[in-house]
Amino acid sequence: SVLYASGYMREQDIFERVFSGEIPWTLRPQGVDIIRTWLYFTVLRVYLLFGKPAFRWARITGMGLDPRGRAMHKSLGNVIDPEPIIEEYGADAFRFWAAAAAKLGDDYRFSKQVVKTGYSFATKLWNIARFVSSFPRPGKDEKVRLRPIDLALLAKLNMVIEDVDKAYGEELDVYRPALTIYDFTWNVFASHYIELVKARAYNHDGKYSIEEQRGAWKTLHMVLDAILRMLAPIMPFVTDALYRRLYNMSVHKTTFPQPVKGVDRELAKLFDMIMNINSAVWAWKKKNNIKFYEKLDKTLYVPAKLEPFKHELEDIHHMKVVATDSPPPDSEELARGVYIA
Repeated sequence: SVLYASGYMREQDIFERVFSGEIPWTLRPQGVDIIRTWLYFTVLRVYLLFGKPAFRWARITGMGLDPRGRAMHKSLGNVIDPEPIIEEYGADAFRFWAAAAAKLGDDYRFSKQVVKTGYSFATKLWNIARFVSSFPRPGKDEKVRLRPIDLALLAKLNMVIEDVDKAYGEELDVYRPALTIYDFTWNVFASHYIELVKARAYNHDGKYSIEEQRGAWKTLHMVLDAILRMLAPIMPFVTDALYRRLYNMSVHKTTFPQPVKGVDRELAKLFDMIMNINSAVWAWKKKNNIKFYEKLDKTLYVPAKLEPFKHELEDIHHMKVVATDSPPPDSEELARGVYIA
């Protein structure tokens, strides 16, 4: 109880320091099964004795269930021992399952498949970090030019930071952050942005200026840095290991990331359009048995508003790109506003 933990009637000096504030404790995590017993008893007793709340918040979780949705009981023989699972997949993978299994307050079923997803996510993070670490993080005195694709990704990142910060700070929730960070990292950052800027990051042909090349490096590091800091409460071990390797300090000694200033939120919509174009082109190539990296003597027509992103689209799809709202009449439609000829 909060009284015992505060040293009530045992260590008076500690107790007085703890209970000197308006609300002694910040948070009590507990299951839904003891709301009418221990939660009620604790709140009532502290109020009757001291006239103040026992804690600011009670974080109430559902009940852990077996894969079939049954409560775990020794008599049923369905209790899940976490140790063998942690030994096989790691603590971070198990913690990812615990965060992603259910919304706060809902019962959560054990799922080995979600644990495996957590393991795959940790591996993906490691691979992303290995790629990003091959480029230096530009210093403050180095000239950097961010291209529109960089700003568009940062607009997406800002939305993720705001959503995750609200979930952690206001809702005491880890379910939405786990899924949001996973989706952004895997399906936006890795699958699209990294592929779009890989040519500029290496810049073997000198197509881009050194300032633009550094812009790719800076964005890669900014986004990975933010991902690791956002994910640290859920997957503390892999994030800390990577942060120490890349940035020479513990991720747990950093602050929560803040949205990048001066980035137009509307750019996120353009990044969504680019992802849809990528998916449409990849689907067309797969349908026609064309390798993704094969150079094609074709032209890809995209909406005129995507003119600032033309070079990155040419890099990723290995064909000429024209930004226009009037594609040739004989072109093949791949998606709305996207044609090839």
